[in-house]
Amino acid sequence: MSAPARQLPEAAALFNPAFGAYVLAHCVAAHMAAGPSLPLPLPSSFLVLPLVLPPDSRAALPRDVRTPLASWLADNPIQRASYPHRAATLTDYTRASQRFGVRHRVLTVHSSGLAVTRQPRRPNANSHGAELVDCTRAAALVGRWLAATSPATAFALLGVRP
Repeated sequence: MSAPARQLPEAAALFNPAFGAYVLAHCVAAHMAAGPSLPLPLPSSFLVLPLVLPPDSRAALPRDVRTPLASWLADNPIQRASYPHRAATLTDYTRASQRFGVRHRVLTVHSSGLAVTRQPRRPNANSHGAELVDCTRAAALVGRWLAATSPATAFALLGVRP
């Protein structure tokens, strides 16, 4: 068991790699749709789940990409300050989610990053719950943000290194 999983046993118990792969697929699909259909750089995929999964982070995200990542971080210093710890804690979970997505042919790995094999289905709030809908909406927003921001800039803004 990794050190972060020992620190947060509820994270190890609650985070399902299938769910992480589903969230990543929504992010990658939005990233590919926002730009010239380029895959999400593999290091950038580690930025997604720490922004999307924590409820306070997800609730603080803007409704659309008109608010750039840099502006959002300037307006949300608490999210910026807590991000490095969250990113370190969720690194193993992100790896497991990537492997699950590739193994089940939801994601593919290219020399330039992660791509989706097919467009992921949007969840229905009535049958899947509002939290799942919020997570996929947030993942799509982060995917569009990452399409508009270079990986080096995104890492620097969030205060982490690949």
